[in-house]
This record gives sequence, structure tokens and C-alpha cells, in this order.
Amino acid sequence: MTPELLGAALVLASLVGSTGLARLYARPLPTGRHRAGGPATELLRPVEALEQVEAYCPAEDRPTLQVRLRLGGRLCTECRNEPKGGLL
Repeated sequence: MTPELLGAALVLASLVGSTGLARLYARPLPTGRHRAGGPATELLRPVEALEQVEAYCPAEDRPTLQVRLRLGGRLCTECRNEPKGGLL
């Protein structure tokens, strides 16, 4: 190996190593804020949802999976619409 080739290999190895270290230490800490969603992505507490049924959703204009709530009423699991008209 010539000294020029050896020098180039050492420079390349140091650049690769410093790039790896920079990626390791410059990465932002995971805070979860990039995944934060609005109320549409929140799950129902198990106490609130009594049963799941398929029923017509006027907002979707088709039958969708809905949950019957403990305090009455129902909730569409796809659009979070609360259809009027009482229980199922």
C-alpha cells in the first residue's frame, strides 16, 4: 500500500466513524409528540363501551362498526359520529 492510499483509507474510515457518532448523538429524543392525535384517535375506556354492533352511520352513509355506550347512545368507530335516534 502506498502512503497516499493508506492516508485516504484512514480519512475515509474517520469520516464514516464520525458520521455514525453524529447520527447517534444528534438524534432527537423521542417525546411522542409526532404521534399525538386529536380526539378521533383516542380509544374508549373499556368501562364506556358495552358492545360492538354493525349499524347504519349517517355521516359515512353506510353500515359501520359502532359501540353502544354505558350512558346510552352509540358511537361510530370509524368517524366518531354519535348518530341521533336513540339506542340500536
